[in-house]
Amino acid sequence: MDPREHDIMRSVEDHYWWYQALREHVADSIAPVAPNFSLLDAGCGTGGMLRVVREKFPLADLTGVDQSAHAVELAAGRETGARLVSASVHELPFPQDSFDFVLSLDVLSHARVDDALALHEAHRVLSPGGRVILNLAAFDFLKGAHDSAVDVDRRYTQGQVRTLLEGADFAVERLSYWNATFAPPIALLRWLSRGRPQTNERPRSDFRPLPLIVNSIFRRIAGLELRASRHVSLPFGTSLFAVARKNG
Repeated sequence: MDPREHDIMRSVEDHYWWYQALREHVADSIAPVAPNFSLLDAGCGTGGMLRVVREKFPLADLTGVDQSAHAVELAAGRETGARLVSASVHELPFPQDSFDFVLSLDVLSHARVDDALALHEAHRVLSPGGRVILNLAAFDFLKGAHDSAVDVDRRYTQGQVRTLLEGADFAVERLSYWNATFAPPIALLRWLSRGRPQTNERPRSDFRPLPLIVNSIFRRIAGLELRASRHVSLPFGTSLFAVARKNG
């Protein structure tokens, strides 16, 4: 991803509704047996998720990996106490059975990521019974300039994600779309962005600061959807969320 997008992400993510709702849901989906559990954020970006996990689980043993050295540098600036490594999710520099949890948040969709290989690596470094937590872009018709800006090459359906996880020897525990409420306007905006004339200006992601009241309302709606998805699989949305357990 363009380092400028990492800078944009770092400037808005801590207060942006989409990140806030997703990260709270991820943290709530982590159910450790012991307070000093181990967790790998495989594709940690600028470290925002690691910060949230550290705040909720102060004794956890945290590790973050990202291909981008610039992203790792930004993550280090958060001072979460996590071990940070610049490495590929295709070749994680850790022995097998190293972690209780692996996070992969909007990573498998990237243009230079082999999703099946990355999931097999996650399986390798997870301890028996460990869990992988995924968030992925959903539905090809939602592609637009945002995808180009953040290097999203593919979007998934629920069936495709289930096939990927089961092919990597995971047992799916939860799998649901989310962000359904805002899917129609987002689909329209992405469609319009695809129809814009080609220029030399680089594409930009959708992430922009919003008025506080709007951001708060959006976060509440997204949070309600995510909480509902713990009990029922939503039929559509802009993203897919999954929790799966390592077999064996």
